[in-house]
Amino acid sequence: MSDDFIIRAENLTKTYRLYEKPAERLFSLFRGDKPDRKSDPAKVHHALRGVDLEVRRGEKVAIIGRNGAGKSTLLKIVTRAIEPTSGVLDVRGKSHALLSLGAGFHPDFTGRENAYAFLAHMGHAGRHADALVDEAVAFAEIEEYIDQPLKTYSTGMQARLMFAVSTALEPDLLVIDEVLGVGDAYFQNKSFERIRELCATNNSTLLLVSHDVYSAAKLCPRVVWIDQGRVKGDGPAPQMLKLYENSIRLQEDARQKQKLALAFRRDAGGRASPAAFIEVRARNNEPAPSPVWFSAMSLSFPDGETHELPLFDANAKTTALGAAYAAQLMPHAPWGPAATIDGRMARPWNNFGAVEHKAGVVIFPLNEQASVGLEKATLTFTTRTNDVVDADVVYIAPSGEEFILARLMTRPLEWETLTAPLAGGSRGAVATKADAAQGRQGSGRVVLSGFDVRNEEGRSTFVLHHGRPAAISFDYRIHDPSLDEKCQVIIAFRRNGVEDVARLLGRDMRLAARERSSGRIEIDFKPLRLGAAKYKIAAMIAKEGYFENHNGLFYAINPDVYDVHADCLDIEVVDRETAFSVGTGYVIDAPVRLVSESGAA
Repeated sequence: MSDDFIIRAENLTKTYRLYEKPAERLFSLFRGDKPDRKSDPAKVHHALRGVDLEVRRGEKVAIIGRNGAGKSTLLKIVTRAIEPTSGVLDVRGKSHALLSLGAGFHPDFTGRENAYAFLAHMGHAGRHADALVDEAVAFAEIEEYIDQPLKTYSTGMQARLMFAVSTALEPDLLVIDEVLGVGDAYFQNKSFERIRELCATNNSTLLLVSHDVYSAAKLCPRVVWIDQGRVKGDGPAPQMLKLYENSIRLQEDARQKQKLALAFRRDAGGRASPAAFIEVRARNNEPAPSPVWFSAMSLSFPDGETHELPLFDANAKTTALGAAYAAQLMPHAPWGPAATIDGRMARPWNNFGAVEHKAGVVIFPLNEQASVGLEKATLTFTTRTNDVVDADVVYIAPSGEEFILARLMTRPLEWETLTAPLAGGSRGAVATKADAAQGRQGSGRVVLSGFDVRNEEGRSTFVLHHGRPAAISFDYRIHDPSLDEKCQVIIAFRRNGVEDVARLLGRDMRLAARERSSGRIEIDFKPLRLGAAKYKIAAMIAKEGYFENHNGLFYAINPDVYDVHADCLDIEVVDRETAFSVGTGYVIDAPVRLVSESGAA
């Protein structure tokens, strides 16, 4: 570890005791209860679990994660608003926190009075405070309203003043929690620039929490991803964004499973134990080159009983497996309709139609004994494919533990039978890898590959010249045989791997599977107008009307997104003909002509 740090946390933990009744909280004050790792787990919440973090002086670090991940708890501990339950924290230098705008501001006082009161609370008075207030008022651009009561301000005006006063100070460490959405788009941009200036001119260190992960990544080269109180990733912003985007898809899959299990427990009058799942997962969530057909799937128990899992049951919701279990196909998995293949009835696991590329069956133990008994069962299933498919066979026990039972590597055009005991998998192997995997995104109706960039001479290259012709090309393959629409193709150029400086949107490319299932797409630039810089190129293909009729879903869990490649190409644009350089996104030659006062040329 470096000695030039401003924050160092080692094994930081924050634990809260949960109370079912208000009286229990009161009694605990007299008993002196302290939450710790030995407390009853049913009555304890671990907001942070063994966090290790070092931030060096002058760094800009963003903390990202879902609601309840522990981000704000970490910031409160760093700013000494609360104390950790255990662990070591060392914070050096003068810190200032923007954990909530408006703390201490009174609606009956004028804006100016509130500004002086805030600065006095922070230890600033006299001429120094006068200068800070003048600077804040100018930055907030509310000069004509500053002597009016705060309650007469609009919400945006209040946010402007509070942010301006808070950032008028120049701390060694600036801690910001979800306050960069203040004001309109113009003022938001000013807010970002203000923070950049603080960090650049004063060598201030920034620790930022924001749910706007892309804006945070533009401001902070380093991103720390926290989930369930633990640090899941810490590194360069582009890499951490990919991990976080992939986690959104995994969280949606977990939500769908929980929803399914809760619905069954409700229908069963609460009798069912926690559900178990059997899944065949495409590796890296990569859409398979062809569907996988299942002709049989069963569970066998040591007592000789064998239960067929419901591949063909007419009741799609649930089917009984003896007296101890019920089961159904996972409804959000891309199962297709059953059909006859090579003389056998089979159901396809399609390689399109869902953002999670897996085939799944959910099993509902009807009592606790049945839940334990699953560990003794053996899974057997028979499959056939047209191409080689690489997938993992996974068992998720009622406890939530995951087991990789086997690796499925199919031989094309052959029926194969795989047998695996549910207790014989690699314990914990999936759980360790799932959050770190940078999985493929998209529902797979159309997939892209074979990306290439060429210069004006037609040669493949990674260095292009501003103002000269260039071309990007890639292959497409249609997985959904019913596809016939004008798919939208989006190409984004990202400077530093994060900041979009230009996007191309193609709306008129009709793809029809019955006419042609694969081909190549080419985009010509005559000429290329990007400013000089290094870029990562991202490519997406989506449903017709995706951008016009966007449903608000995050792209990683949106079935209207067919395929995404966040880093399909890395290029550098050089500019030897004009003065434009790094910082300029798109440069366009503008026709300019001189006209007289009368308007005649």
